[in-house]
Amino acid sequence: MRYHRIKTLVFIFLLPVAYCLLPSSLEAGEAGLPTVRFVQSGRTALSWPLFIAEEKRFFQKNGIYLEEIIMRGGINTTRAVLSNTIPIGRINPDYVIDAQEKGAKVKIISGALEKIPYDIMARPEIKSGANIKGKVMGVDSLSGGTTLMVREVLEKAYKLTDKDYQLLVVGTSPERYAALKGGAVAVTFMAPPFNLRAAKEGFTKLTTFHEYLGPIQFVVEFAHEDYIRSNRAEVVKFLKGMIEAARFLYDPKNKEDALAIYMKILKGTREAAETDYRFLIEEFKPFPTDSSVNKQAIEKTMELRVKAGRYEGKPTPSYLQYVDTTLVEDAKKQLGLK
Repeated sequence: MRYHRIKTLVFIFLLPVAYCLLPSSLEAGEAGLPTVRFVQSGRTALSWPLFIAEEKRFFQKNGIYLEEIIMRGGINTTRAVLSNTIPIGRINPDYVIDAQEKGAKVKIISGALEKIPYDIMARPEIKSGANIKGKVMGVDSLSGGTTLMVREVLEKAYKLTDKDYQLLVVGTSPERYAALKGGAVAVTFMAPPFNLRAAKEGFTKLTTFHEYLGPIQFVVEFAHEDYIRSNRAEVVKFLKGMIEAARFLYDPKNKEDALAIYMKILKGTREAAETDYRFLIEEFKPFPTDSSVNKQAIEKTMELRVKAGRYEGKPTPSYLQYVDTTLVEDAKKQLGLK
């Protein structure tokens, strides 16, 4: 594992990002198992199935050791996979689609979230959508998928155009929550537990993304095509671990285990874990049970890209151009699932 540590340090200097290996178990690895490196931009309740797979050792059961890496920012996460430095990542599909359309050798390999559990939250003095006019909106990028989504929601809910508010890039949900609390932005959007925490603290919940967007492919896993070709078996094993984890998470008899893992990984309270479990697992259910990319959800993603002018004067590509569906099919077949 010393080799991986050297690669990690080199990569820190190659990209100006906050990069960290997670707990000491990553140093040790798993004797005899191939290591699969995986990157995501942060740890929140929306990665719950991943935490289950790690803690319940579903990856080891299926024959791999997962080295999870946190790299702040969607652009940095995407770059890591584009360079094949970290071959598998988790991000909003727009980053992957944009990269592929520019010639990058990447493919979406699975769907991670097919509904978006974001609420639009505002400072306490903002009581309605009309009060957003002239205010600063906190986002994670100026043109990424979630920015397309929030523009669509504000247009449908309040008839606001992008000229009615300013955008400020402040980061992912934890950073957007902090920016809202600190007053750097007047309005933003966030997922559990930050939306629930903000509401409890007196911030105004204006509306939800899901109410106006319906199913939309919010998060996917993606991989470098060279890695898929040379390590297909490992990619399928990764997907098998994720499928088993999602099914474990949705099974009511595993609730106590799921809550314990949430509290361990996210350092949250029992109350926070139960609140997120009730919303995400019992009610909203955004995680697919078979890791498939949801056709209706990804077509909504493509619809927003069309609306944003990404294909002006050209036919809209099929989402299948960006997705390798055979990997999930192989994983399901090996697990005995239809």
